Amino acid sequence: MKNLAITSIALATTFSLYAPAQAAPYQNNYQTYVIHTYGGNALLPAVRQQLNSTSDGGTVTIYQDKLVLRTTATNYQAVQQLISQIDGQPQALTVAVRVGNSSSTQGNIQQGRVIISNRGVQGAGVISQSNTNQQSNSLYQVQTLSGSAASIGTNTLYSLAQNYRINSYPTYNRPTRQIIIQQQVLLPTTQGIQVIPRLLSTGQVEVQLAQAEEKLVSANSRYSQNNRSQNSTIQGQRLNSTIIVPRGHWVTIGQVSENSQTQSSSYGSNRDSVTSNSVPIQLLVQ
Repeated sequence: MKNLAITSIALATTFSLYAPAQAAPYQNNYQTYVIHTYGGNALLPAVRQQLNSTSDGGTVTIYQDKLVLRTTATNYQAVQQLISQIDGQPQALTVAVRVGNSSSTQGNIQQGRVIISNRGVQGAGVISQSNTNQQSNSLYQVQTLSGSAASIGTNTLYSLAQNYRINSYPTYNRPTRQIIIQQQVLLPTTQGIQVIPRLLSTGQVEVQLAQAEEKLVSANSRYSQNNRSQNSTIQGQRLNSTIIVPRGHWVTIGQVSENSQTQSSSYGSNRDSVTSNSVPIQLLVQ
């Protein structure tokens, strides 16, 4: 009789069990809070710094100028106190920009004649002087909230029957803008301002200003709206600046000046002419 050896093989299966990580104890006290603000996104750095300075922390996001906090009740009260100190309703500000135009012309005419007759040589001379002064200005005024952008202006569409020339001051780069309909040139010009005023803690106002003044000038004073002279010239002036000004006072923030002198002479006559043009730009915030 043969002995049969029976080997029992035991299969062992090992199971690894992973328990989910438990949240930090303070996170169990987290709640969601919504705070209405004026500053909105500008407040995020300060609020995050406040939350990160605590041991139990929290998170903050922004939605339509509302702060959405996920934190503890204690941190929520601290954030509320912080916002009450740094966030407030923006004040209304009125920004006015005055663009002047002053021109003066001084002319001298000297005329003389010599008469030779049997009585001898006789001379006579005439000196005449003329002065012409012209002044005009454009005023743009707009109201907005501190920190908010605003703009105001006008646009004029000129129909040009002939060619035109662009004449601009050195600081003004005018883009090419024209509309051509059935070989008719339509040229838009712009006059106006864009501003972003911001009230500072000192009571002064920081103003970001963009201003443009364009116009069509013709050498022929008799041109009409529908028939521009071939000598028509587009003159433009533009200003971009950020400046801090006091409230309630006009401040000159820029000026464009041009001076020209012409001389001509012919037999028995001399003509001198001096022309000065000045375009001061002034700003007022109330």
